[in-house]
Amino acid sequence: MEQIVFVCTGNTCRSPMAEGIFRALDGETRTGLCAQSAGLFACDGMPASENAVLAAKGYGADLTTHQARQLTAEIARQAKYLVCMTAAHYDRLMEAFPWAEDKVFTLAGEDVADPFGGTLETYEACAAQLKVHLETLIENLEKKR
Repeated sequence: MEQIVFVCTGNTCRSPMAEGIFRALDGETRTGLCAQSAGLFACDGMPASENAVLAAKGYGADLTTHQARQLTAEIARQAKYLVCMTAAHYDRLMEAFPWAEDKVFTLAGEDVADPFGGTLETYEACAAQLKVHLETLIENLEKKR
């Protein structure tokens, strides 16, 4: 199965929530893409933040076994799509992997704000924003099947 990889900074908040919510919305079945996530500056093996786990759970996503991983050239090569949370992530990814340009895009027309260190309400707002944009993404990818 081809992969869609959600990319953020540390792979403990936004991208794992995006991966989990994509799955919870039945995105894998609907698009034929296996959801993954990675971070541009991740510490391999870190768990998802506690508030990310709680916020994602509200949308049916289970992040309890998530382990952060660094985005590598190999992950980028294997992905069909690399979905960034911000324009800055997009720019950084383009600097690191210019050959991947045709598969890289941002999730939304606006940056998905980093909830890192915020309250549960901050994470819940982020998860709600992710859900809206992921629903649109899934619908658009379904049309491409």
